[in-house]
Amino acid sequence: MFKSRKSEILDQAVEWLMRIKQGALTESEYQQLVEWQNRSRLHQKIWHKAIELEQKFQQLPPNIAMPVIQKQPLKSHLNNWLLVLGILPTVYLIYWLNQQQQWTADYRCGTGEQTTVQLPDGGKIVLNTNSAIDVKYTAEQRNIILRKGEIWIETHHDSQHRPFIVYTQQGQAQALGTKYLVKMDQDSSFVAVEKGAVKIQAHANDHPQILNAGQQTVFNRYTIQTTQDFDVSQFAWTKGLLMVDEMPLSQFVKRLEPYQKGVIYLDHDIKNIRISGTYPVDNLQQAYTMLEHTYSVEIDHYAMNHVVRIRSKIIKKIK
Repeated sequence: MFKSRKSEILDQAVEWLMRIKQGALTESEYQQLVEWQNRSRLHQKIWHKAIELEQKFQQLPPNIAMPVIQKQPLKSHLNNWLLVLGILPTVYLIYWLNQQQQWTADYRCGTGEQTTVQLPDGGKIVLNTNSAIDVKYTAEQRNIILRKGEIWIETHHDSQHRPFIVYTQQGQAQALGTKYLVKMDQDSSFVAVEKGAVKIQAHANDHPQILNAGQQTVFNRYTIQTTQDFDVSQFAWTKGLLMVDEMPLSQFVKRLEPYQKGVIYLDHDIKNIRISGTYPVDNLQQAYTMLEHTYSVEIDHYAMNHVVRIRSKIIKKIK
């Protein structure tokens, strides 16, 4: 009996996820979802697991995630839980392999977290949300391997005069007495210099480039883009803030997503609202409140804040 009931709830959870992914729910549908979650602790537990799987799947690189889905016989809009059980081992295995380096890193931080690492020579590194590094100091070099995410570095004078180098998948960024930021995405790395200078070297390019204070650039394994004046907002996260100016709400949400434990759904009709201001990423509830008070949006929270919906304030709630 219990297995039958659990299987039924699993089916319902998958159906709700698919309905959310296919488009914005109506007010009455959101209310039905809340009522469904509150039916029992088992409903809540299964829903949280479904959200967790959804969040983990979103972290898969696109070139991995899409083939996993496309290879499955997507019958009945994926609302058959047996199908999901068939996909889950493959998805989770790929996810685990993709994340293994992060979990075994010397230092890492999870969603919505930031961590400061004090280096042996007196310098320090601040890790942004979902970031991971290795610290490898030798007699010849001070090496930092960025496994994932974004870091801010403040170097310190080294009595042994060892070079300080941050390695990414695309190349390296050597400090020349400096404070700087390094961010690694799937196909490129971003470097911005706050103080001093940094020497950039792409893996497959023999021509390094010097970045001075106030400059930033993006590089991949082969090329380094033209240097630009850096955007001061790039460093705001080191103070727990997100600074935006006339940014479309859809992009603003993407900037918030790395800090949200769960998922954020944005109604299509308000995606182009222009957002400006400074928002705390270490207190998302406050950021959401500021957003509601400043713009014509309302924000609903479900599943113990693991599901966030941003919608137009014009739409009235159905009680």
